[in-house]
Amino acid sequence: MAFSEAQVRLLSGKLQEKHIHTREHHGVTLSYIEGWHAIDEANSVFGFDGWDRETVWAERIWEDGRREPKACSYAVRVRIRVRAGDIVVCRDGSGVGHGTGATLGEAHESALKEAETDATKRALTTFGNLFGLALYDKAQNGVRKSRKPNGLAGCFTWLLVSAKGNLLGRHRNPQTFCAAFRDVMGKALIPEELDILWTKNTASVEQLRTVCPELRTTQGVHYADILERLYREQLLHLKGPSPDPAPIEKSELALATPRRVRDAAHLKYIATCPCLICGRLPSHAHHVRFAQPRSLGSKVSDEYTVPLCALHHRALHDDGAEEQWWQAHGVEPLKEAERLWRESHAADAAPTADPAVASGR
Repeated sequence: MAFSEAQVRLLSGKLQEKHIHTREHHGVTLSYIEGWHAIDEANSVFGFDGWDRETVWAERIWEDGRREPKACSYAVRVRIRVRAGDIVVCRDGSGVGHGTGATLGEAHESALKEAETDATKRALTTFGNLFGLALYDKAQNGVRKSRKPNGLAGCFTWLLVSAKGNLLGRHRNPQTFCAAFRDVMGKALIPEELDILWTKNTASVEQLRTVCPELRTTQGVHYADILERLYREQLLHLKGPSPDPAPIEKSELALATPRRVRDAAHLKYIATCPCLICGRLPSHAHHVRFAQPRSLGSKVSDEYTVPLCALHHRALHDDGAEEQWWQAHGVEPLKEAERLWRESHAADAAPTADPAVASGR
C-alpha cells in the first residue's frame, strides 16, 4: 500500500453528515456534497502538491443563443492523479454542466465549470466515503450522523424555492439554507426575478428569526438580517444607479464618512498575486468586509483587498464569520492588504527623473 497510514485511516473513514446537501430533481430528493468541499478534502488527505486534475475531454452538447438568458451544456471528462509514494494513482470521472448568462461567453464559462466540478467529484468518489461514495448507498452506512440538534431547530426544515415556484432544496441545517439562498439571489438577472424570489422565501427567512434567535455573526448580526441586506444590495445593483438631484460633498458632513477608494488597476494587480491561503493562481480580489463600517450597496475601499483563489474565496463567503475564518488560517488580512497596496502603488510613488538632469544640462 503506497498511501501512508494516516491517509489510509482518513480514506477509510466516514463522511460527516453536516457536509451533505439535498436538492429536488423531478420529484426525487438527491443527496450531494459541494465541489469545493471535495477539493478541500483532497488537499487535506493527499496534500496540496500530492494530487492534480486534468480535463482530458470536453464537448459542447447543446447551445441556444437566441433566447434570454443565453444557455448551453457541456460534457466533460476529468482525470485525477494522486501521487502515493513511488506510484501515481489515476482515476477518471465524467460530468455534465448547464450554464446560462447574459452572453454566450458567460453561459459557456458557467456550463464548463459546472461540468468540471461534477466530473471531479465523480472521479474523487472512487477514493472512498469522504468524497461522496457513501451517498450511493441508500442506507448511507458510510455517513457519520451528526448529533441531534438541541432546541426547536432540529424539528424544522428550511425550504428553498425558485422564482418560478420550484423547490430547489430542503435544508435541515439553517446555515446551509442561508448559503444556498445567498447563491440563488446572486444568480438573479433582473430586479423582478429577485423580488419574486425574495417573496417566495420570506417565510423561511422569518422562520430563521423565530426558531434560531442565536444564529448570529461574531458582530451580533442575525443571519436573517444579513440575507435581507444582501437582497437589498443585489436589488440596487440590478436596478443600476439612479439619478441624484445633486451630489453631496461628504467632507462637509458633521460626521465623517469612511473613504471608499475605487482603483481598477489595483484590483487587477491583486488578481495576479497568489492566494494567501494556498498560494494558487489565478486569484480573486476579495474585499475584507470588516475593514470599514458597512454601507448599503457599497463594498469597502479597494485599499482593503487581498488575493484568494476561487476555492478559498467561496469557502470564506460560505463561512460568514470572516474575522474568525482569517484567524483560523493564521493570516492577518489587513496587514496583507496594506502591504499589497504599497506594492501596487510603488511605481506611482517613484520620483520622476528631471528632464534637465537626464539630458545632461
